[in-house]
Amino acid sequence: MECKSGTCNVEEATCSCTSEMDCSDCGCGTVDPIRQSMELLHKAFHDALYQAHVERLKKRIDSSFGPSLDKAADAMIETAAKVWQSTLVQAEGKKELESKLQKIFSEASRR
Repeated sequence: MECKSGTCNVEEATCSCTSEMDCSDCGCGTVDPIRQSMELLHKAFHDALYQAHVERLKKRIDSSFGPSLDKAADAMIETAAKVWQSTLVQAEGKKELESKLQKIFSEASRR
């Protein structure tokens, strides 16, 4: 069985694994702490390297595009607020219709 979710369920045990592994290689049942540590360190290294790239890119993106991104964020908030308000107005209209229909059908069923 191939590792797809980061864990393997083998022989009533759950073990962590990497996507390059087969679950039969993850050490479930016969735990090899050295091998498991090496695999975890390998994964942690790649995760840390990814985060280091993200941090550096974020700094450069902010310095290059910061003012434009701020304007875009402001435009998004302004537009989202308008959409939210119109949604509230629509919800009020639907509730009003629901209330009127409830009253109409209640009166009809009394007759």
